[in-house]
Amino acid sequence: MKKVLIASSVLISGLLLAGCGTAPQSSSGNGTPSFALSQSLWRSDDGGATWAVKNKGTGKANASNVDVLSFAVDPTNGGHVYAGLRSGGILETTDAGDTWKFINFQSGKVYGLAVDASGKTLYASGVWQGTGKMFKTTDDGANWKEIYTSPSSGPLVVSLMIDKHDSNVLYASTSDNQVIKSTDGGTSWRNVYQANSPVLKVAIDAGNSSLIYFITQSGLLYQSKDAGATFQNMTDQINKSLKGSYGSRDFNVLTTDPTRAGMLYLAGEGGIVMSSDSGMTWKRIAALNDTQNFPIKVLAIDPDNSNDLIYGSSQATYRSTNGGAAWTTSQFEGKLSVNALAYNPQNPSIIYAGFTK
Repeated sequence: MKKVLIASSVLISGLLLAGCGTAPQSSSGNGTPSFALSQSLWRSDDGGATWAVKNKGTGKANASNVDVLSFAVDPTNGGHVYAGLRSGGILETTDAGDTWKFINFQSGKVYGLAVDASGKTLYASGVWQGTGKMFKTTDDGANWKEIYTSPSSGPLVVSLMIDKHDSNVLYASTSDNQVIKSTDGGTSWRNVYQANSPVLKVAIDAGNSSLIYFITQSGLLYQSKDAGATFQNMTDQINKSLKGSYGSRDFNVLTTDPTRAGMLYLAGEGGIVMSSDSGMTWKRIAALNDTQNFPIKVLAIDPDNSNDLIYGSSQATYRSTNGGAAWTTSQFEGKLSVNALAYNPQNPSIIYAGFTK
């Protein structure tokens, strides 16, 4: 049993690296072929206080090198989880991580995953024949439909976000500086913003689907109050609150509180900052580690308790139950780093964690 933590934001440069981890083979004890995946998949059953590796694969899930880039949890069944990999495609568990299997997917690299509110439609972004694309399945991967393609090799679809109030509305961010939007379940797309650097993540306010945010690799935060019709740069508001100490590369992690409207967080080399009024004013949350030398790579908020925060930096993780006033720490052995986290929506005491080299 180990303590651990996690959440998801991936720099474009990090997306292009290869990673690995190793673990011995295991046996299911019932005649079903089973294998040990790498030490990249973990689960906590107590809200992140302790963790256990969940690396048993069945069938063809015998990859020894697993780098988790993204998670997607079925909103209707928190034991049904997908993990997008840097190499190998998509792993799936239907028993809360006790066993994993590969589902049919033609792309080896999977940067973004999203499941709609019904739990029946899965979207994935990856690379096929050198080109960044998006795909959609309504039968758990038995059949996929291509719904978006980049113009040539190079540009990637970095992240996906579904409006939880309207599953036909999707946002995607790209490495060629775009935020794109679909209002018909991915059938058609339009460019809603052209940024000045790759867009790492799009986030939607918990209470207002018209209020969206995105963050760029250069550390700029943008906000739209009209579902992407117009955007404004929030740098002035952040600088005013932080008394001019906001640096252009201080933050590359963005997350909105899953239940509280108007609340969002930024994290990275600049530590952690939080706004409770939709980005108009900000305050610092004191991180425990040296974030300049060991930047925060992931940050997550308990969907049942906004005071319960958890973040990861390199091989160490930090958890607070009082909004960041104090932290408890834990560390993983080896060289893998925290990269993805997802809560079980029906039982937030259960958290899934993914790691990369």
